Amino acid sequence: MRAGDLVIVALVLAAAIGSTILVSQAHAGEKGSLAIVEVNGHEVRRVSMGDSQAARTFTVEGWQGSSTFEVKGGRVRMTKSACRDKICIGMGWMDTSGRSIICLPNRVVIRITGNRKSGGVDTVTE
Repeated sequence: MRAGDLVIVALVLAAAIGSTILVSQAHAGEKGSLAIVEVNGHEVRRVSMGDSQAARTFTVEGWQGSSTFEVKGGRVRMTKSACRDKICIGMGWMDTSGRSIICLPNRVVIRITGNRKSGGVDTVTE
């Protein structure tokens, strides 16, 4: 590889990272409506966050053991995890689109997605 090749690789990587950040922040700041749960990079559950004040509890099996999360009042939080440090539990309630609760040791991620109204238009192309 030559110096010019390295520059091209660096530019492609920078463009990829920049576009990922822009896409993930497109709906940031909006109240989330859906929690997507992933274990080891694979989606295992989708939970509507709704505005119900009744608490709903869910458990998923992670890399080290069980992780339990709660959905209540349009918010989500991790309540139990098999990880040692419990940083994911300390993150508290999340309700904003673009935010995530991440448990690295147990390989569990809860991503919050935005308010997408059913029947609406996703994109328009010309």
